[in-house]
Amino acid sequence: MKKGPALVIIITVVILVAFYLFTKASPNTSQETCSKYSYKDGYSGCMSLLNSNNKKDKKCKFKIENKINQATRKMEFTYLCVEK
Repeated sequence: MKKGPALVIIITVVILVAFYLFTKASPNTSQETCSKYSYKDGYSGCMSLLNSNNKKDKKCKFKIENKINQATRKMEFTYLCVEK
């Protein structure tokens, strides 16, 4: 019995499984979204999310909305973490 074809099939399956495991995105970055973070509680989390393709590129940016509160006559700020 020839072992050549069976060996080729086994090697092909091993290569495909290895390729799948190495190219799969990590669960931490793929499930987190920028909208999870807002206001003052999410500064560090917002800026720590990275794109899975480029580990140096941040996934999120801050959006600052400001308005004047008519009752207190003071400026109020809302910090949002949004997708780039």
